[in-house]
Amino acid sequence: MSTEIYSCRDGQDLKQGKLDYSDIDDRETAEIDAKRRCKLDPTIKRVAYYKVAADGDFRMFFSYTNPHCKPAPKAKPVSLATAARKAAPKKKPEPKPGLLARLKKSIGLT
Repeated sequence: MSTEIYSCRDGQDLKQGKLDYSDIDDRETAEIDAKRRCKLDPTIKRVAYYKVAADGDFRMFFSYTNPHCKPAPKAKPVSLATAARKAAPKKKPEPKPGLLARLKKSIGLT
C-alpha cells in the first residue's frame, strides 16, 4: 500500500495540484509532513493524503488546510510589443584615421 499526497494552491482543484508518493501510513506523521510542506512553500493551501491499495482502491485518511496561506505570485503577461522587440543594432566601430590625419597627429598639429 502506498500513499498519494496532493498539494494544491488557493483556487486550484485538489486533483490539479502537485502529486507526490510516500510511504506515510498514519495521521500523526501525515500532519507533521503537511505542516512541513506548508512551511517550506507558503503558497500551498491544502494537502491531502490518500492510501492507495494494489487493486486500485483509495481513500483519504488525512487532509490539512494551511491557515497561513499566501497567494501565489501571478505571472506577468507577455505583450506582443515586448515579445517582438528586436535587440538594438550594434554600433559600428569608428574607422581608423587616414594617412593625413595620422601624420598630423604624429607631428602634433591636431
